[in-house]
Formats: sequence, C-alpha cells, structure tokens
Amino acid sequence: MNEDEPTVKDVSKVKRQSNDLSRDLLGIINLRSDLDPPGYAVGLCGDRDSEKFYRINNFWSIAGPSGAEMRAAMDRLVAKLPESGWEIAENGRENTQAKSRYLKANNEESKFSVYLVLREPSPHSDRTRPLLSVSLVSACHQAPEGQKTGY
Repeated sequence: MNEDEPTVKDVSKVKRQSNDLSRDLLGIINLRSDLDPPGYAVGLCGDRDSEKFYRINNFWSIAGPSGAEMRAAMDRLVAKLPESGWEIAENGRENTQAKSRYLKANNEESKFSVYLVLREPSPHSDRTRPLLSVSLVSACHQAPEGQKTGY
C-alpha cells in the first residue's frame, strides 16, 4: 500500500471498514470455531503526529477446527481473496522451527493489509491445537480537522 499520502478519513468509518473486512474474511474461512472476537485498536503511523495521523489495527484468531480444516481454510483464502479485491503479496512458511504457514495480502481499494498465520501443533511448540491468527491493518490516515484519533 502507498503510505506516502495519508487520506483524510473519519476514524469511525475506518473502524467500521475494519469490522466489515473481518466479517468478509470470516466468511471465506468458513469454519465453525472458537473465535477470539475481532477487536480494533488505534495505532501510530510511524513518527507522524498521533493527534492527527492514525491506523486501525484489528487482531483476532480462531481455534477449534482440525489442522486439515484449517489448512483447507488457508487454501480457500488463497483462492478467494483475489476475487474479493485482495492482492496476495506472500504465501509461504515462516522462517522458524515450526515453519508455520502464512499469507500476506493487500487491498488497495480499502487500503488495508492482512497477515494470516496458521500455527499448528509441532515438536517445536507447546501448542495443543491449531490456531489461525489474523492481523488486519489499515494504511495511515489523517483524522478530519477537529477530530481526535483516539490514540
């Protein structure tokens, strides 16, 4: 995403957009699961003034389905994200002992990026069940004149 020119956008609209995108992602994942509900936080835009500039961070995860079901969900994401306006930037395995599968994608229209990682039980972790973690982050925006960022 282009971070050079932050757009002026109401904080509440970006929060709603974040929730809508999370709902869309859950629809693609399409698993009955234990959901750590989506929740957003206002974040910093590097060294820019936190009173004027912000980004929305939305982190959530799902657990419960089997490893095979979670791997199938990752495959669905790879197949369906481009149909929903997302461009897949990376699809691979983390450079860790566990070699967790991950996916990074950007949506230029919504100005959001997503990082999904499937953490499965392995001899290199104390994990007992698979966990799909989602990090949804907006581009840097500028709050309208007179509006606080909430940071």
